[in-house]
Amino acid sequence: MFDTLGVITAKDLGAGIHIRTADSGGSVDSGADELVIEGSGDAGMTILTGTSNTGAIRFGDSGSNTIGGIQYSHSDNQTIIRGNDTTCISAGATVIINDDSADMDFRVESNNDANAFKIDAGGDFIRFFGSTAALEQNSGDDYGVYSDNTGETVFSMNGLSCKFNRQNSDGAIVTFYQEASAEGTVSVSGTTVAYNTFCGTHWSRLADNSKPTILRGTVMESIATMMDWYQVEYEVDITKEYKDGDTIPEGKEIGDEYTDKTSYKESIALPDGKSVGDNHTVTIKGVERTGKIIKESNEQLPMCKISNTADSKAVYGVFMAWDDQDDGLDGDVNDMYVASLGAFVVRIHKDETVAIGDYLVSNGDGTAKKQADDILRSSTIAKVTSTEKTHTHADDSYCVPCTLHCG
Repeated sequence: MFDTLGVITAKDLGAGIHIRTADSGGSVDSGADELVIEGSGDAGMTILTGTSNTGAIRFGDSGSNTIGGIQYSHSDNQTIIRGNDTTCISAGATVIINDDSADMDFRVESNNDANAFKIDAGGDFIRFFGSTAALEQNSGDDYGVYSDNTGETVFSMNGLSCKFNRQNSDGAIVTFYQEASAEGTVSVSGTTVAYNTFCGTHWSRLADNSKPTILRGTVMESIATMMDWYQVEYEVDITKEYKDGDTIPEGKEIGDEYTDKTSYKESIALPDGKSVGDNHTVTIKGVERTGKIIKESNEQLPMCKISNTADSKAVYGVFMAWDDQDDGLDGDVNDMYVASLGAFVVRIHKDETVAIGDYLVSNGDGTAKKQADDILRSSTIAKVTSTEKTHTHADDSYCVPCTLHCG
C-alpha cells in the first residue's frame, strides 16, 4: 500500500498518483488531484481494448455508478458523452445531441444573451434570441425566431424589417411552395420588386355566419355590415434580459434578468352568453390563460352575400375558398376569402359566351356576364384573359381566367 506514488520521477503534485515525464511548471486543482499526468510537451492517456469492445471513463456516486461518463465503441466507431444517466452527445457518422430524447435543453450564449440559440427539449421548440413566451404568442415587443414541432415558425422584429438580399443577379428572392410545388415568388428585376403570381383577397363572411357550398369564382357583393372578430387579451410574466440601450437600474448590468408583464391577444369565437369586457379562459400551447374579451379593430372589411343584382355596383370580388385554417375557430367563425384584385377565375353563366378582353359584370345569380361596353365601370368585376374553361360546375356555369378589377 502506498499513500502516494510518483511514476517515472518523484511525485510533487496531487494527493494520489503523479505520473511525470517532465516538469510542466503547472499546478493541479485540489478537486481533481487523485491522478495527475504531467509532461513538459504533449501528455495524455490511452485506453486500449479489443476491436469490437468499448473503452470508457465512468463517473459515479452513491446513487449511480454510471451517472456520467465518456466511452468509445470500437464496433461502430461511436463516441458517447453521458450526463445524469442520459446520452448527451453521440458522435459517429452522425453527431447527435440528446440521443435518449430526455428533457434536456441545449443552448448557446452570446455576449449579451444567455439564450442566443436554444433548443427546448420539453417544449419541442427552437429559438434564436427573443423571449420564448413572446415568440410563442406571435406578439410582444421582443425579437427573434421561434419554431416548434408543429411546423409553426414565428419571425418577430423589434421595430425593424426582415431583410432578404439576393446577390449578384435578378431573380426570385422568396419562393412559396404548397405540397412541394412552387406556387409563387417575390422577385427582383433591376429596381423593381414583383410578387408572382398575384391575387389579392379580402376576408369576409355571410351575415348569418353560415357556411353553404359556394362554387369557386362565384360573384360576391359587399353589404353594409362590418366584419367582427374577438380576442382574449391577457398578461404573461416574461423573464427578459437588460440589453444595450435599456434603462438599467442601479446595481444591474447588461445580461441581468428581470420579470416584466407583457400583454398578448388570442383570437376566439365569441362564446355564447359572453360579451366584450367579460373574463374568458383560453388554452395556449397547453397552458390556460385568463383575460378580458375585446373586439378586434376593423375599419375596412365588410361582410358579403352572393350577388343577386344584375350589373351591381356593390361587387366585392369572387369567392375563392373558406378560411379553414386550424386557428381554433373552425365551425364557429366562418370566414371566406374573396378575390378582388390580380389574376384569378370568374364563374360565367352557362348561356354566356365570352372572348378575351371582355369586361364582366354580375348576372344577378352569382355568375358573371359580359359587360355591354368596354368602359371600366364601378360595376366591372374583371377582364377575361383566356377563354379556356378551367372548371365546369354541375349547373353548367364555368370558370375562365381573368384579371380582377373590383378590389
